[in-house]
Amino acid sequence: MNMAENDHSINNSLDKALGLLKYFTVENPVRGLSEVARLSSIPKATVYRLFNTFEKNGYLMKVDIRGKQNQYKLGIKFLELGTIVSESIEIKEVALPFMKWLRDELNEDVQLVIREKNHAIYIEKLICTHPIRLFTKIGRTASFNAGACPRALLSFLEDDEIKEILDSENLIKYTENTVVDEDRLWEVIRESRKKGYTISLGEMEPQTIGVGAPIFDYTGKVIASISTAGPELRFKKERFDIIIEKTKKAAGDISRQLGYIEK
Repeated sequence: MNMAENDHSINNSLDKALGLLKYFTVENPVRGLSEVARLSSIPKATVYRLFNTFEKNGYLMKVDIRGKQNQYKLGIKFLELGTIVSESIEIKEVALPFMKWLRDELNEDVQLVIREKNHAIYIEKLICTHPIRLFTKIGRTASFNAGACPRALLSFLEDDEIKEILDSENLIKYTENTVVDEDRLWEVIRESRKKGYTISLGEMEPQTIGVGAPIFDYTGKVIASISTAGPELRFKKERFDIIIEKTKKAAGDISRQLGYIEK
């Protein structure tokens, strides 16, 4: 049986709560508590508790419409999530041809990440033809301190944004090579800014190497990063400069497609 069809795999309370959101539409952006209880055939007290939970987490906002009480509309959280989805779709569409070029030029895995709050999330990956390859999955989140791709994004954020991330998140140590000391991490960040790229030597998976480069939008803000990665046995010294050059070129081409003008 398909797990999606198995009732035992569904959280009924969450399913019920999410089902209430369908009553908020373009035609009816504001709904009253009693109205939703009537439309859903769910007790008003239950709807009240669920709406309070949504409101607490930013998914609903209570509004005053002509003096009526208990009126709600969708909250700012949906705008934040919608922006993430919209940006990731746009970046993927723009980046994909250049990722394919990079993968075909080097025959190594190519990855794309964006920022999701204080973490990096992998939103696209193209695999090489070699039997030995990386096992990073699309949708995986990673700490910004580890890996060429996440750190390429982190390194080119504004200093205050980086500090905010480091102050609010514990740095995850994936392997013995992962940088978790903040002073050392700042040194690596400054070095990456000078070179325009990042290198990971077994920071997320042992015996792997990655080269990452930032992607900028038309405002000059870093919004994503791209990396070429694979097992260290294929990243020989005589090949390394070519990998760096082509990874930076692909990132630069994507940035220019997004309207970035290098100063």
